[in-house]
Amino acid sequence: MISFSDLLQIHCRLDELFLEHQRALLRLDLATASVALEAYSLELFAHMRDEEELMIPLYRERVEPPVGGTAEIFLGEHDKLRQYLILFKDGLVRVRNEKDLERAVIWMLDSQTTFKRLHVHHDTREKKMLYPLLDDVTNQEERKILFSQLQLPPTFARTTAG
Repeated sequence: MISFSDLLQIHCRLDELFLEHQRALLRLDLATASVALEAYSLELFAHMRDEEELMIPLYRERVEPPVGGTAEIFLGEHDKLRQYLILFKDGLVRVRNEKDLERAVIWMLDSQTTFKRLHVHHDTREKKMLYPLLDDVTNQEERKILFSQLQLPPTFARTTAG
C-alpha cells in the first residue's frame, strides 16, 4: 500500500547526507564536505521540487489546512532551506581561505544549527500534516500515478517504477 509517509525514507536519506557533510567538516576535510553538501543539496532540491510541483498543488486543491499547515508555510520553509544552503556553499569557499581553519569550521557548524532546527521542524510538519492529509484525500491509484512522476521517489518506488 503506497502512502505519502513513505516519503519519510527520503528525509532519512537527506539526514544521512547532511551528517556526512558535517562529519567531513569535523575532520577538516573541506573537499569531502563540499561534495557531501552538493549531494545533499541536489537531493533536497529534487525532493522540494516534487513537493512544490506535484504534492502542494494537490494539497491546495483538496485539503482544508489546519493551523500551521498552509501551503504557504511549506513553501516559505522551502525558500529558507534553499537560502541557507546557498550561504553554506559560500561559507565553505570562505572557510578554505581562513588562516584558523578550526575556528572557521566551528563557525560553520554553529551557523548550521538554525538550519537543522528549521529542517527538523519542517520534516515534522510534513510528517504530521502534509503527508497524512494527502493520504486522506487521495486513493491508491492517484498515489501510484503521483509517485511515478517523482524525481526523487522512495526507494521501493525506484525499483518498481518504469
